[in-house]
Amino acid sequence: MEYLDVLDQNGNKTGIVKDKKQVYNDGDWHRSIHVWIMNSKNEILVQKRSPKKETLPNLWAISIAGHVRSGENSVEAIIREAKEELNLDIKQDDLIYLFTINRIQPYKDSHINVIDDVYLLKYDLDLDNVKLQRSELTDVKYIYYKDLEQKFITNDPNFVPKTEEQIKLFKEIDKYLY
Repeated sequence: MEYLDVLDQNGNKTGIVKDKKQVYNDGDWHRSIHVWIMNSKNEILVQKRSPKKETLPNLWAISIAGHVRSGENSVEAIIREAKEELNLDIKQDDLIYLFTINRIQPYKDSHINVIDDVYLLKYDLDLDNVKLQRSELTDVKYIYYKDLEQKFITNDPNFVPKTEEQIKLFKEIDKYLY
């Protein structure tokens, strides 16, 4: 079971800890991490979410994503998720913090409230030797960043829906191109 800190809308801990399912059912604010991996060809790694995922199954999405567990900070969650999802060992110094954004995502007959800490990781991942966490994702691929931006702009049905995060990401990413 995964336990999360319940937050207020500003990201402050309330002192309440709940399991993820209860947080989702109650619509509590909680923190997650999003990491966009960009290689030296200015391509961004996307992952295909498992068909068994509770939210947005079987769609292409962000390079690494996950919840910040109770007692963790965002960087610790990123390091854990990178290892779990892609068997990737990274350090805090590898990460470039981009921004934090509040997100309201449809969930069943309601919605979930998430505060996403968004980071960039400049890394050339060897896709032929990557070991995937199959319960979370089924495939990964690189897409040139401008092509990926177009997929979000045109609401490509194979990708997660466009959010304010992607809009901000593509405004920020030019600063970090190789």
